[in-house]
Amino acid sequence: MCASYGLETTPEELDEHFAFDERGRNAAVTEWLAQNADAVVKPTGPRALNLNPLVRERLLDGEPVRRVDLAWWQLWVGGQRPKFSTINARSENLLKGAWLGPTKARRALVPVTHYFEKGRRFDLGGDLFSLAAIYNVDRTAVAGTEDGWVVSYAIVTRPAASHVEEIHDRMPLIVPPSMYADWLAPDVTADGTLVGATIAASDELADAVIPSAA
Repeated sequence: MCASYGLETTPEELDEHFAFDERGRNAAVTEWLAQNADAVVKPTGPRALNLNPLVRERLLDGEPVRRVDLAWWQLWVGGQRPKFSTINARSENLLKGAWLGPTKARRALVPVTHYFEKGRRFDLGGDLFSLAAIYNVDRTAVAGTEDGWVVSYAIVTRPAASHVEEIHDRMPLIVPPSMYADWLAPDVTADGTLVGATIAASDELADAVIPSAA
């Protein structure tokens, strides 16, 4: 699973890593980076906003446009926060139940530089990387959300790499840049082939994750 993570980067590095053009940049995310450079991102309770950078692609005049926005880390289901935990979605279950709709049509990436599990920190030598996510968009009366709408997300997890298993049997699904376009594509309906290909493509980065003291 993934219960907390960090993102220590700059707007310029985000632009370069995700190939954003002027439509992909977001002043709110720039402010978030300045305020949260040393913070640990954690899920929050039902009355506390927990908005973090999330990369999506949306069709604009028939063209997919990649953009980073702020989203709530806990996937909303049926227009509300569910009573069960939805901060993580197991890769084996993505095409089932509450995960099915967002997996098919609403896939995203969570930019991170490290994540935490069982008191350990995991990273790729300080490099920026991306965790697979799925998202929903719902109306909400929660103060602080943009125009009464909230984007919410769950981080996708997979079975842990062999060198991580002794710490935890799950780990986030790290998506390599070569798979970004396929995973994000808003005009592609995901099926077992796409999910399987993304998991297989993640193996090399999963094996490269470096555990250290938190």
